[in-house]
Amino acid sequence: MKIESSNIEVLMPATEAMPFGELLFTVLFVATGLIGGNIVIAMHYKRMGQHWASGFKPFAFPFKNFNGTEWFNLLLVSVITMLLAAVASTFSN
Repeated sequence: MKIESSNIEVLMPATEAMPFGELLFTVLFVATGLIGGNIVIAMHYKRMGQHWASGFKPFAFPFKNFNGTEWFNLLLVSVITMLLAAVASTFSN
């Protein structure tokens, strides 16, 4: 089985056309959402006395046991992520 093009080759034309500011804030938007959300989940499982990676199993839904601080942290990550997305969209033509 031969792969015609890699994922990088597909993304290159889209990212080359982006202004630098838009590309930067898009990368920050994605990184903040993924890393921040994972940190909130890992901290929840650590608080519950389980291994921090317990939340990354399929069908693990930790939200029913979240306390107020964890909900606040998740909301904060969401707001920051959306702000970065809004800033990234201001750079588009």
